[in-house]
Amino acid sequence: MSQFAGSCRYVYNRTLATEKSLYGKDKAHRFNYVECANRLVLWKKKHSFLKECHSQVLQQALKDLEKGYKNFFAKRAKFPRFKKKFQRDSFRFPQGFK
Repeated sequence: MSQFAGSCRYVYNRTLATEKSLYGKDKAHRFNYVECANRLVLWKKKHSFLKECHSQVLQQALKDLEKGYKNFFAKRAKFPRFKKKFQRDSFRFPQGFK
């Protein structure tokens, strides 16, 4: 379970860093879930530890980041921050899993 939480944290933090970098280069850039999910496929090929985690769990981490961006731009929350190890580690399965 800690490996799943770590994989989600890695995907969340790496996506946040990538999005911040892209926004720094082009101020017109906006968060796009589909684009991020496509990057996830490439990351799973490159990093074997991501293959061991269920894909819906990693996709849910991207959905959480998307929600953070939406709340920020709607002025309901602060800008999303990087997740820290061992602090509120969690993950979710959006559909039934056995």
